[in-house]
Amino acid sequence: MARVKRYRKKIACLESLWDNDVEKRLSVIPIVELASKLHNLKFTHLTCNTKEELKHNLKKLKRKPGYGILYLSFHGHPGEIVVDGSKMKIESLASFMGTGFTDWIIHFGSCKTIDMERNRIVDFIEATGVSMVLGYRRKVCWAEATALEFLLLDWLQSYKDMRKMWNSFRKNYKDLISITGLRAFHG
Repeated sequence: MARVKRYRKKIACLESLWDNDVEKRLSVIPIVELASKLHNLKFTHLTCNTKEELKHNLKKLKRKPGYGILYLSFHGHPGEIVVDGSKMKIESLASFMGTGFTDWIIHFGSCKTIDMERNRIVDFIEATGVSMVLGYRRKVCWAEATALEFLLLDWLQSYKDMRKMWNSFRKNYKDLISITGLRAFHG
């Protein structure tokens, strides 16, 4: 495994509340923090519990130089993320994002969001100009998904060509990818 060269991509993570227990709150912050320390790069973590907050935070992130990964950590349904208890289609998300995330990698850290027709994902990529979209086809176990997401955030730092990254990643973690239903689409 010749993963030596680093192509640093700062990580922007948007995350909603996973349940109503605000005292024992689950969060992906530790994974993002560990990946950023491992590669000596900065990250941003913003909460998004309403559609207005999501729109506002996406607008803020568009102006951040050096970022290349948008990690969307929400509940999900086929073709949708859940914000404030209501479903938001990826087409609406694309309109919020505009082309301000051109060449970024978008990871939907949400159950089933990528379980949809391929043409909707292609349309999302074309509307936003992103280079790669990743996400899950099925409901995932929190522990399995977070382990895979840490590995994914690590591997994304070692490749410029995302097709090569995905092909290598898929060979190395085929069992975990099979369990979670992780899929990747390239722009």
